[in-house]
Amino acid sequence: MNITILGCGAFGTALLTMFKENKCNIKVWNKFSEEFKDLKNNNKDILYTTNLEESIHNSKLIVIAIPIPFLENTIKELKHYYNNQSILIASKGIDTNNNLFAHQIIEKYIKTKNIGVISGGTFAIDMQTRNVMGITLGTKSELLKKQIKKSLKNKYLKLQYTDDLIGTEICGSIKNVIAIGFGILDGAKFPESTKFLFLTDSIYEINKLIINLKGNKKTIMSYAGIDDIMMTCTSTKSRNHTLGYLIGKNSSKEEIEKYKHNNTIEGLLTAKAIHNLCKEKNIELNICSTIYNILYKNDNYNSIIKYLKEKESIF
Repeated sequence: MNITILGCGAFGTALLTMFKENKCNIKVWNKFSEEFKDLKNNNKDILYTTNLEESIHNSKLIVIAIPIPFLENTIKELKHYYNNQSILIASKGIDTNNNLFAHQIIEKYIKTKNIGVISGGTFAIDMQTRNVMGITLGTKSELLKKQIKKSLKNKYLKLQYTDDLIGTEICGSIKNVIAIGFGILDGAKFPESTKFLFLTDSIYEINKLIINLKGNKKTIMSYAGIDDIMMTCTSTKSRNHTLGYLIGKNSSKEEIEKYKHNNTIEGLLTAKAIHNLCKEKNIELNICSTIYNILYKNDNYNSIIKYLKEKESIF
């Protein structure tokens, strides 16, 4: 199958490894050619281009692996060359400019029924080293489901399917915010009992948003849900967890800002976007609001503990 990957970040590159495992023909597009350097050294049989029209020519599947802040402008250009290819979204987050998830941004400019989103507990490095893991495909398209099964499923990567695009995207987005909170508790040396109380209540909160935005409440139990949430929150490989850890252990502002500058931390922008979305939709997510206030209102990290002590059980 001919596949185009838009974006050459860690997750897009990891998916490239899985597509190659299934003998797919791959093109990679990125706006800046200098970002191809490492990829070219390790994947010489791939066509690399900064020409968007050239990149999708003759492709059957377009994989979107672009950071959310740059997605809308790319899609505005892509619509001029789009020719009924299936679209698979690997980007995670919510656009802070319009409070839209990735599939909503794409559907704003491109009309297609063959669109889906992929998410799950899959660190890029683990995928590149071909460890066994699971991933959820959210799509209503039988064609896309067949294409992804053919091009991505293999002995290393387990696939599960749902028609819940919004729920899959919510899980993949908010888990980065929750991971910052879990990292804060970790850095502040709170015990497992407290950290997993926080994590359990956070999972309920994520599911609350799924239900409010007309998603499927069962999605929280998928690879995109519990699997990815647990992995991102508890692993030191997670940049979101690491940022929270630095905050929780009272690192200097200089050290925290340096880490933010040198790393892509999806939960930072997502915390702001979730705050704006909930304000727009009149949805109360107290844990997400608490983390937002720590990140953007200079609240003390102990506000997480204050909330956990004062709240009533939400079961």
